[in-house]
Amino acid sequence: MKKSLRHRKQKHLDICLNRSLPVESGDTGLAAVRLPHRALPGLNTDEISLETPFLGYHLKSPLMISCMTGGSSQGNSLNRILAEAAGKHGTAVGTGSIRVMLSHPETRPHFELKKLAGDTAFLANIGAAQLSEFSANVIIEAVKSIEADGLFIHLNPAQELFQSGGERRFRGWYDSIARLTEKALFPVLVKETGAGISPIEGLKLLNLGISHLDIAGSGGTDWVAVEALGRNADGMQAGFSFRNWGYPSAELLLAYRQIVRAGGESGTLVSGKIIASGGLRSPGDFALSLACGAHLAAAALPFIRLASESGVEGVSRYIENLEEGIQAAMILSGSGSLEEFRKSELRIEAEMADSAEQLAEEALRAMES
Repeated sequence: MKKSLRHRKQKHLDICLNRSLPVESGDTGLAAVRLPHRALPGLNTDEISLETPFLGYHLKSPLMISCMTGGSSQGNSLNRILAEAAGKHGTAVGTGSIRVMLSHPETRPHFELKKLAGDTAFLANIGAAQLSEFSANVIIEAVKSIEADGLFIHLNPAQELFQSGGERRFRGWYDSIARLTEKALFPVLVKETGAGISPIEGLKLLNLGISHLDIAGSGGTDWVAVEALGRNADGMQAGFSFRNWGYPSAELLLAYRQIVRAGGESGTLVSGKIIASGGLRSPGDFALSLACGAHLAAAALPFIRLASESGVEGVSRYIENLEEGIQAAMILSGSGSLEEFRKSELRIEAEMADSAEQLAEEALRAMES
């Protein structure tokens, strides 16, 4: 069983690095969102700061290299490249699931990346399914042992359902997250893996005291598709029928943004705590997600592909392009600060605006009941 876990991690990596395979599906919805254009911005480039507070650090920009892989020899090499690039650019970075490390103690060095990341936020990661497999104390000690600054708990029910031998028991995940959050002395964050966290669930999680919520909507790496590509023809057919399952990233970001604008208790809970991911690829994608209210913008697949193809240099160029794009979007929309940028008066297509409003209203009604 342990051997199969490491094999599966390498298989996931092989599939994701193969650009000819259809591992990305869906639509982020960001094409339905536009920023205002200011022909007279009244700003100079050197006045624009991208510095962002996050978990006690001052990141050089509001970016995160998200969690993806770990436990295989290739995964170790790629994560070291990502950690080095993150340290160089002051970008937050996360590991793949430390479940591999807990099952295979010999892989611990694969996750000991804090020294490479340096003075930036470095986060461990584990699946919600593993909160019943390992005790809270074991998980907490594992996070401490790699000197991580916090822990992401990832929610991946769709992936588990289409994974050969995957988890089939989802009852109790919320309570397990609550227990770990209460016991841990470091920040606990929660993320999805590409189907999104609706506000009705997100507000419940934030009420537990989690530090940040990564909405991880659809439009990027489709883990149901990744699992399907590793199965036989029948399994592949079932998995591919669920491509694009979940909520587009833009729809979720706009819904949480509306909750913040609604003010009151719910707005306080959400403000400053949302991380955007799920199909962010171009500098424009990252900029729009921040304009939709996200505190950080994150991705995994483009970073790990660049790490594989062109090392630290390729990842560095990509980060620099993202920063340039975010800064340009701020200037062209007349935003002198990230705080102002997150409150941009957006132009949103009617269908997207209506669906986001519906999600926000459902969550606010649930909070009141």
